[in-house]
Amino acid sequence: MIWHQKLGHMSEQGMKILVEKKLLPGLTKVSLPFCEHCVTSKQHRLKFNTSNSRSKAILELVHSDVWQAPVTSIGGANYFVSFIDDYSRRCWVYPIKRKADVFGIFKVFKARVELESGKKIKCLRTDNGGEYTGNEFDSFCKQEGIKRQFTTAYTPQQNGVAERMNRTLLERTRAMLSTAGLEKKFWAEAVNTACYVINRAPSTAIELRTPMEMWTGKPVDYSNLLVFGSPVYAMYNAQETTKLDPKSRKCLFLGYADGVKGYRLWDSTTHKVVVSRDVLFTERTRYNK
Repeated sequence: MIWHQKLGHMSEQGMKILVEKKLLPGLTKVSLPFCEHCVTSKQHRLKFNTSNSRSKAILELVHSDVWQAPVTSIGGANYFVSFIDDYSRRCWVYPIKRKADVFGIFKVFKARVELESGKKIKCLRTDNGGEYTGNEFDSFCKQEGIKRQFTTAYTPQQNGVAERMNRTLLERTRAMLSTAGLEKKFWAEAVNTACYVINRAPSTAIELRTPMEMWTGKPVDYSNLLVFGSPVYAMYNAQETTKLDPKSRKCLFLGYADGVKGYRLWDSTTHKVVVSRDVLFTERTRYNK
């Protein structure tokens, strides 16, 4: 089902909620067929007990965790760091080259979300990894009035929100890469796109509302969603071609550009990621080089 793929392999329950709210154009009921990519990508361990308490305001508590990739991404990243707002459950992910980059990324994240929300981060919950416990990081948080919460060694469930979010991100990433038939080196692009759709998916942690709705107070628009890994045709800029040259080239849809109107695309000729807003989509699920 095309909407299942547009939504990054969202569950049938989640899709039914969106259909009931009439948020998915052209879809009136949901009955998902067997999806091998979901089955092979979402194997779960037994659950551990978790607290049902949640913060009462945006940025009252932020969770963070770092994941190490098995391969280097096309952009040179070896890890990603995630930040999750406890109240809205909105997630942000940043691919990074080194764990030492986490502090700098946290400052970028802090500036962004505080500007967007008009609120201040009050507490940061992480594990005891060295990327979070350095003197510079600690001094910055004290200076900014941010309380620190650290989990006990070998008890990742104490940072359960971040652990579960990373698990969900990776489940979606595996399913999307599998459906598209793409190599693991595209993991960072898939993680970013997974984060984008997870922020627009109903969550039981917030009474089946979506993180973006909780964060912005506005309903989500799903009309721009596209299938990860589908072939697209992107127009060249006028200065890139002559009158007899082709006007577009075949690319691969990777995700949504951050901060600008456009899509992130993979140009297999130049082996580079390009951002374009002038794109024709065919929405077949595999990219034929």
